[in-house]
Amino acid sequence: MSFCQYQEYPTSWDEFLVAITHDDTEVYCPEFGEWDVGQTHPEGYTDTIFQIKCDRIYGRGTTVKNLKLTNSYFYFTSTQAAGQARLEFWNALHLINMVIDNSYPKDCLFRGGYRVNTIDGQVVTQNYVQCSGSQFSAMVAIPAQGASPVAMFGDMEMYCSACNFEMIRGTAAGVKSISLGHRQDYCNFKVAVQGFTEIRQDTNSYSGSSYSWFDLYGDDITALHITLRAHASAFRCGSNAAKTIQAAEQGYPSVLAVNDPSSVTVPANANFLVCTDAQLRDEEWLHDNGFPIGVPDT
Repeated sequence: MSFCQYQEYPTSWDEFLVAITHDDTEVYCPEFGEWDVGQTHPEGYTDTIFQIKCDRIYGRGTTVKNLKLTNSYFYFTSTQAAGQARLEFWNALHLINMVIDNSYPKDCLFRGGYRVNTIDGQVVTQNYVQCSGSQFSAMVAIPAQGASPVAMFGDMEMYCSACNFEMIRGTAAGVKSISLGHRQDYCNFKVAVQGFTEIRQDTNSYSGSSYSWFDLYGDDITALHITLRAHASAFRCGSNAAKTIQAAEQGYPSVLAVNDPSSVTVPANANFLVCTDAQLRDEEWLHDNGFPIGVPDT
């Protein structure tokens, strides 16, 4: 069943960029297609804003490879007469091996404008994105003067389910903050962190990370702050740097595995377990401490 007035079926990356600019449209990618942007556009894109006005993108297993963005990003905005406006990614659209060299306010891959809606006679602005079953991997270069959060998604409510993320960060001075959006459920994150790093979320009444896995690695971490509202999620960080956990959800605890648990500061109400990597793989230890996930893969 179609939810939009129009449907489009791009067969190339360039056709896809045109299709996503059309309002009230569902965009269907080829089944298990592959678009190597590094071959068709080896120079990448500089100072380019890609408009997204469609309502749904059905990835259908299509992979976009080697996209290079310099001060460029995807900008999500549209208008609708009624109902809750949203952009939805379904059926796995994979964006892998990206290189993102953006500075504020273009310091992300997707940025949200406002969709203006009339709901029950009231005009409201919303920018809501839902993503399911997709994979994102990027080398993210951070400008030396920037201390703003680095994110895949900025200025929008971003909800991810069963997605995989990998972020490799460039070198920069100042506080490093990586924003994961608003909500992540059943997601996997692999993030290279360095210096003073904060793993954070944009917060609203629905924000949080549930049943997700976070692999945080890097040899030169000086401090790590976790400010997520985490629920039944697992974090692993082998660095001996000082670590602080600042927020968590109620319910099942989350767990942080480190080389030295004594290096971690946990508030009394944070609902976080701190353990060694061996304990993280000890199903009996996890069960005895109320953690609902079994032994992770190596």
